[in-house]
Amino acid sequence: MTENLNYMDETTYNGFNKNKAIIRDWRNEITRCYLINTNGELLHKFEPNIWADRIEDDNVIVAQNDDLSAEALFDSNGNRLTDFKYQTIYGGVEEGFFEVKDLNGKRGHLSLTGEEVIPCIYSDGHYFEEGIAPMKLGDKWGVVNHKNETVIPFEYEEICWCNNNRITAKLHGKWGIINKNNNKLVDFKFDEIWLFIHRDCGSIPTKLGKKWGIIDVYGETLYDFIYDDCDSLDERGWFKFKKDNKWAIYSCEQNKFISDFVYDKIGIFANGICKVHIGERIDYIDFYNTPISDFQYDDIKHFYKTNLVAIYKNGKCGLMNTGGKILIEPKYNDYIKYADENILVMENDKYSQYVMDIAGKIIIPKKEYQRFYGGYSCGYIVSRDGEYFDTKGNKLNLKFTFDNKEFKL
Repeated sequence: MTENLNYMDETTYNGFNKNKAIIRDWRNEITRCYLINTNGELLHKFEPNIWADRIEDDNVIVAQNDDLSAEALFDSNGNRLTDFKYQTIYGGVEEGFFEVKDLNGKRGHLSLTGEEVIPCIYSDGHYFEEGIAPMKLGDKWGVVNHKNETVIPFEYEEICWCNNNRITAKLHGKWGIINKNNNKLVDFKFDEIWLFIHRDCGSIPTKLGKKWGIIDVYGETLYDFIYDDCDSLDERGWFKFKKDNKWAIYSCEQNKFISDFVYDKIGIFANGICKVHIGERIDYIDFYNTPISDFQYDDIKHFYKTNLVAIYKNGKCGLMNTGGKILIEPKYNDYIKYADENILVMENDKYSQYVMDIAGKIIIPKKEYQRFYGGYSCGYIVSRDGEYFDTKGNKLNLKFTFDNKEFKL
């Protein structure tokens, strides 16, 4: 065993994902992992000292060996699909494949059934997009398909993802754009290109020397190269540009700036809003650059993948939605840690957490040192103490045993 597994005896609980959760138990320097469903029933008991790490797409499970030096893939019933022969099975599945790195540091791609469809012979690589994946062989980049057939020869210094049959590639130190047939669409003359963010954009942020500008999909200049910096805000083709130490927002969908250069900071777009700063004033703006609260709060926090926003005024916390409708006036001394539909995870100044609904009804009572892992997933939230609660505050009864001892909450 390695030192990082020689902890005191304890049990840890993951939140549900794909209606399954992983429970890990350390006893006598042995790790045992269990897979349960949302009924609290045992689905699978892994072999001792297999560290079940996470549940991925299509319910496949990534696990590590006893010294955490290698990873393998398991199916949703806990059956092993591969040996422990990968350094990393990268998170997320694109077009049915994982990007992987083997124990020698070589890259390839793995199917959801554990088949190595792209052998680990490449020095680097990217995910599949539109049926192809950029891969690096030796010190040159090319492109392969699902059968590992070479689509674009290995002659480029770098290649990024394919979007709408356009691929950014680097040749002789400069970036241009090619298609799947290796035909040049935009000359190799740019120092950076942001094409891969969005499939349907009609304009592309690019860099010449130290300045940024914007070209169309044919390489013609739409906005001169006068901007000091550029960064992506989301996958829809929204960017921020910097000029004279101020930021503005540009939409590649609309092919125009939707704001002036007035912002000191700009966050990412999520669920249709984006956090912006003007001096000490903070707000979220929508896709039309309209602030949702007229910069009237001391702080504001959007809960990703929801339409809920925490608001703070004079040391008090409240809640509104992304359309600006006030759901709870700022009145709570505790602040909102997570929010999901009408359920709020609150946290006090001693970092103890509890759950209530937006009407103020306590769902899970306050308890000293109580903490939760994230928000609700598959209808349950899990506490640090290993208690799974539904949205009504009912506990999930676990119906299995550890070492012949019945395990109940």
